Amino acid sequence: MIGKTKYYPEIRDYCEKIPIVDCHDHSGECEPRYTDPIRAIKSGYFTNDIQSASSEKDLRILDDVSLSLEERWPILEKTWKRTCHTGYAQVTKRVLKKFYGEDELTLEALKRMQNKLLDLSDEKTFDSILEDANIAVRLVNRWLIRDKILDGSYKLTPRARIVISLSNYHTVRSYSEIQELIAPLNIHITSLDDYLDACCKIFDIQKKFGAVAFKDLSAYERTINFGNPSREEAEKLFNLVMEDPRRNAAYPDEIKPLGDYLFHAFMHMARDMDLPVQIHTGQLAHMRNDIVKTNAIGLTKIIELHRDVRFDLFHANWPYSGELLYLAKNYPNVAIDFCWTNIIDPVYCQNMFKQALSCVPHGKIHGYGSDFLGSVDRAWAHAQIARDNIAIALSDMVEMEYLGLDEAKEVAYAWLFANANDYFRLNL
Repeated sequence: MIGKTKYYPEIRDYCEKIPIVDCHDHSGECEPRYTDPIRAIKSGYFTNDIQSASSEKDLRILDDVSLSLEERWPILEKTWKRTCHTGYAQVTKRVLKKFYGEDELTLEALKRMQNKLLDLSDEKTFDSILEDANIAVRLVNRWLIRDKILDGSYKLTPRARIVISLSNYHTVRSYSEIQELIAPLNIHITSLDDYLDACCKIFDIQKKFGAVAFKDLSAYERTINFGNPSREEAEKLFNLVMEDPRRNAAYPDEIKPLGDYLFHAFMHMARDMDLPVQIHTGQLAHMRNDIVKTNAIGLTKIIELHRDVRFDLFHANWPYSGELLYLAKNYPNVAIDFCWTNIIDPVYCQNMFKQALSCVPHGKIHGYGSDFLGSVDRAWAHAQIARDNIAIALSDMVEMEYLGLDEAKEVAYAWLFANANDYFRLNL
């Protein structure tokens, strides 16, 4: 993507030189070693577009490596023709060109890729791609690493800082779930106070390990419109599931008062630990979900009540830009995070970057987060698209004399690096 104004080349070149803070990633200890060209092509979110444009049956065929490239190619070819202009496809095109030297997706290109497939499990390869992308640090959120963090055996991926997974701790619905969550501490939970104390200990251990934020993704399972129930209501439900290990409360409706109460309790802990809370809003990664329950406007009461908690609201609330702009403008404790969104909808981001500049303090914007499950090749492409989007937006604003060229560069630096460096206390 290229901006239309004469200021675009200089701003884009400047963006390329800015080290980036990746505000959201899911890298783990075991990253993929691609062994199949089609899987390498459809890795990451492009799988969603394939499914959207075809079917689950076609997706299963593409994943069936017992079939030859020739047998699977007709499905990929047909689907590519229907999806090749999306933001996700832009990532695929850039990966194809950068890492495999291919300008077009063809059967012959897939065959040539076979002997060049990336091994992202190799730490040097992994880090070299981050270096090429000029990604200085990544905020990594992986639930499965919790136990290794607690026992001190976890090894961070290159340039990573951890983020504490929060959702599981306030979506409890059974005795067994509660005991399993606290099992690393080797204590037995018998009361709500026991549980809250144990959660606090687990969070504190992770902060000492280097955690820089909390992350909540409960929007995948429930509305983010949290109520404010009394302790009595919550404790009654907690005791109900604790007194019979065979009992499971219905989720989310029956257990909602307990989940809401625990969420508020964890916000108090976030305040006391001086850790911001990243919350999933807007677009969901899986197909066929209810996006209404993810609209950031549902968090208004939480934001209003917990004024000493910093909320980093994800995915630019796609497609509800106006609601998030309102929250960021009117609440000092709200920041806008464009993680993932730059490839969900590049044009949405370009427009929202311009709107945000004109109505929200620019120091409250975090411009990039890869949000991939370790696909660092995709993170490189995503970073390029984010730079494009920011440069296009800012060069347009310079063209209309809303701000000067040097001011635009200052904003780009803030959005890609400085704001997040300060917000998450990274000390880079």
